[in-house]
Amino acid sequence: MSAFLFLAGMLAAESATCVFDTAPPEPCEIVFTVDRGNTRMVARGRSGKRVTFVGRRNSGWWSGTLDGAQAMGRELNRGNVVFSTRALDRSFQYWTRGNEHGSY
Repeated sequence: MSAFLFLAGMLAAESATCVFDTAPPEPCEIVFTVDRGNTRMVARGRSGKRVTFVGRRNSGWWSGTLDGAQAMGRELNRGNVVFSTRALDRSFQYWTRGNEHGSY
C-alpha cells in the first residue's frame, strides 16, 4: 500500500476544465494524492486561481474541506464533480475531457 501512496504522490497533473465560484470555465490542471484515507485535490487554473479540496468519497458524494472550509461534493457523472462549502459562499467544479455533459 505504501508503494501505491508513493506513486500517487508522483502523478502528473491531469488536464481538465474548471469553474472557480461563478467565473467562466477555464482550462486547468488537477493533481490528486491519497494519504490515510483522504483524497487531496489541488486545481490550478490558467488565470492563476487555485483551490484545494481534502476529503473522502462515498458513492458519488464527497465530504471534506474546500480551501479549509467545511464542504460537500457531488459527482454529476464520471469525470464531472461539483464542490461547495456548507456556507454556500464558495464553489468549484471540474470536468475532464469529454465529460462536461455526461459519461457513464
